[in-house]
Amino acid sequence: MTEGMWRYADRLPAVAPKSIVSLGEGGTPVLDLTEALGRRLGVASVVAKAEDRNPTGSFKARIASVAYSLVNERGLAGTVGTSSGNGGAAAAAYAAAAGSRAILFTLTDTAPVKLREILVMGATVHRVAGVGHDAASTRAVADTIAEQAEQRGFAPMLTAFHYAPEAMQGVSTIAFELAEQAPELTALYLPVGGGGLLTGVHRGYRDLGRVPRLVGVQPSGSAALRRALDGFPGGIAGTVQTTVSGLQMAALYDTDGAVGAVRESGGHAVEIGDEEIWQAQEELARCGLLVEPAGATALAGLFADARAGRLRRDDHVAIVLTGAGYKDRDALRRMAPADDTPVISSGDVPARLDALLGRTR
Repeated sequence: MTEGMWRYADRLPAVAPKSIVSLGEGGTPVLDLTEALGRRLGVASVVAKAEDRNPTGSFKARIASVAYSLVNERGLAGTVGTSSGNGGAAAAAYAAAAGSRAILFTLTDTAPVKLREILVMGATVHRVAGVGHDAASTRAVADTIAEQAEQRGFAPMLTAFHYAPEAMQGVSTIAFELAEQAPELTALYLPVGGGGLLTGVHRGYRDLGRVPRLVGVQPSGSAALRRALDGFPGGIAGTVQTTVSGLQMAALYDTDGAVGAVRESGGHAVEIGDEEIWQAQEELARCGLLVEPAGATALAGLFADARAGRLRRDDHVAIVLTGAGYKDRDALRRMAPADDTPVISSGDVPARLDALLGRTR
């Protein structure tokens, strides 16, 4: 394949062309936000890698494509994994495309839209108390899934290099694309949940021989990366208090990879409050980019660094928009309550047009 993610097939796990399961993932655009945000941030340029444009609305489509291509190649029965929503939606879609199975264990408070997305495409789902919010439960369930999947002819659909190192190589293609689309980058801001995105992008850039500063951004109510960088064992976040779907992770799955990505690239971690993330989501909406709160987290971290004076005038910065706005309807209601929209009669339309459009010449 010469388009999308699979044009890097020589850098992905080896599968025969006939085994590839693709819905058109990858090849996502880089959008220039310099005019809208550059002056306020005090940098030379700022761009957004629009991963929300992937087939299932998030970067997790890259992982699922590799996972189900390997399922086809190896004659496996399907995948089994955990998910806060986006990974599960990707698994369900690619399982359907492959004529395979997806078995998922989700958070109890997975966003309803994401849960329906998973179910409508035919996946089997159970919600599990404690997963995502409690470190011990989260890791115990993931460990059990990985062990049982291997024993029973399934592949693990756990979006972490610790559990699914081959499928996670799909994440590295984000770096391959960015290196071509924005070769001048000096800093890249990414949201951090379990650490797999940060780890995969770092590996991709490292393979290319040039790594920008990698900045991992987490809600302060789920700051496992900061704790890991500060020396707490295992990347444990403590009690998860954030409401940001997709970033509610009590512990990093890829602790060593995420910590190594930050340290080796000369980057750092940023913690921001949920309200700052919502503000960044609204800021992106005013730029015409509707993303879910997790997808706006990188921008919230970038704003925080601008306020702290951590950016340079000659910086060329990118943010990764990880998930689409339709993924979190509660966030949309908070941003724009539909009940506030005025209702008028058809006879009132001319007067309203006159008031809104002004007098014609």
